[in-house]
Amino acid sequence: MTAGIWRRIVGPTMQQGPVMNPSDRDVPARGADIHISGAGLVSKAESGSANYTIGQPGAAMATPLPEQAIPGAGWTQLPALLEGARPHQWAKNLLIFVPAILSGTILEPDRLAAVALSFVALCLIASGTYLLNDIWDLESDRKHWSKCKRPLPSGRLSLNMALVAALAGILLGLLVSVAVGPMVALAASCYLALTIAYSLALKRIPILDVSVLAGLFTLRLVLGIASAGVFASPWLLVFSMFLFSSLCFAKRYIELLRAGERGKAGLAHRGYQNADGPLLLVLGPSAGMGAVVTLILYVIFDAFRQTFYGNTAWLWAFPLILFLWVSRVWLMAARGELDDDPVTFAVRDAPSIMLGAAMLGAFILAWSGVFG
Repeated sequence: MTAGIWRRIVGPTMQQGPVMNPSDRDVPARGADIHISGAGLVSKAESGSANYTIGQPGAAMATPLPEQAIPGAGWTQLPALLEGARPHQWAKNLLIFVPAILSGTILEPDRLAAVALSFVALCLIASGTYLLNDIWDLESDRKHWSKCKRPLPSGRLSLNMALVAALAGILLGLLVSVAVGPMVALAASCYLALTIAYSLALKRIPILDVSVLAGLFTLRLVLGIASAGVFASPWLLVFSMFLFSSLCFAKRYIELLRAGERGKAGLAHRGYQNADGPLLLVLGPSAGMGAVVTLILYVIFDAFRQTFYGNTAWLWAFPLILFLWVSRVWLMAARGELDDDPVTFAVRDAPSIMLGAAMLGAFILAWSGVFG
């Protein structure tokens, strides 16, 4: 049973692509290379005691990990499992609260409880998909300049533990979403399906991959709308697609820049070539300015009609702050100083934090009507 699961899930990744030379591995090898195939590979995978590289179809090469990188047994892998679940990425799921905040209903106990449960459900599902993605991308992640440090590629987490935790998290997350309501369960299922489609195929299609990632961010807002039971603002959804398309283009641009610095012709398994850099440098800031324009139009045509704002004049700070932040992100990207993940960059970059605090302050002033 377990062997069959491994053949179906890990098999496609393990049976294609070039052989990795020992010098290309991110984790040093000890001992001679051992060629194995079929059930032998499954057995090695289940033991968590080998690194995997790909040879001809139907064959694989397993090399023992260094002693310090061999996964521990049972509970000793929990720190690595928690790291693989990427709890720092849960900050993205806070978007679920945005619709309730913007509609002025966030302080209603029932709505707040529903949104909070949806947040928990999405965090569980997202962490499960992160682990599945790491299983599917094990070979390419081992050759990536930063992803090789993740628990699975580095050998600190066994495939068995990752698979069980991924499936458990996804199942539990779906059950929680069902408990919140049918529309929340539907939105969560769409998020899961799109994430899996992205991991298996869509991320290899240039430009479309960015649109899918932006769509996943927007689905977080849809989950918030469904759980809070508020009106689905087209302004918010269009704004989200523009903004997160810009950030995802920044992510691809910096990855492409890093690949060029290492003498590579592009992004392996992503379809981007080094020559695509100038195009991304145009599309990304353009999408960001699209978000700024959408926010201006929202303030002009919709925000002033909302009754829960005490003083809408403060909302004019939003487009200005957003323009400054998007410009900073792309300035840092063009210099090659941006983090792999712009969202991670935003929560660590002091100017970004100050701009975020200014936007929050402007919203509080607009909502409370102070100095109105």
